[in-house]
Amino acid sequence: MTSTDPTPTAGRARTAARRALIPLAALTLALAACDQGGPAPEPTDQETSVQSSTPTPDDSAAPGPAPSSPAPSAPSSPAPSAPSSPAPSAPPASTAPPAASTNALLTVSVQQDASSDPVQYVLECVDGVSGPASTHPNADAACATVARLGTAFFTARPNKDVVCTQQYGGPQTGSITGEIDGTSVAGAFALTDGCQISRWTSVQDLLGAPGGQ
Repeated sequence: MTSTDPTPTAGRARTAARRALIPLAALTLALAACDQGGPAPEPTDQETSVQSSTPTPDDSAAPGPAPSSPAPSAPSSPAPSAPSSPAPSAPPASTAPPAASTNALLTVSVQQDASSDPVQYVLECVDGVSGPASTHPNADAACATVARLGTAFFTARPNKDVVCTQQYGGPQTGSITGEIDGTSVAGAFALTDGCQISRWTSVQDLLGAPGGQ
């Protein structure tokens, strides 16, 4: 009967085990290197399901940029307007110059009654105002009246067709003779009826008030 020595067989088994451990150690080192800086491990089934359940933001629902409102424009300052010259105010009626420049040299005579001597004045008007030759006590107003009435009033003839009121204003008489703007005038005045009283009143700045002394 032949005997078998187990020693060589056990040694060969240990050698083979050591040889198998060398690749396993190398694989372990490689896996450790992957954990430190290598590619990320594949996600597990549970992680995949969690990620797929997270809603993906919709780009179309994302709010776009807010419309930019136009910058308020600076208020434009109005162009300076040219200063307007004040309109000249009309002078008062009492000092307003006559519409036409009137030149006159008149003799004004007033008689209170037939027994009284007439009182005479000289009225000179130069461009509608009293001149230096005037002796009339109310020369400025008298010249204004002459300019207002004009030559036609002093050269008019009485109209016989006009009916006058029969009223007596007094015994006063008056006359205005001379020249107005180059035209000779001669007017007689009395207070014998309504028409004569009206004529006298028109020139009372020259003759005085009707019935006055």
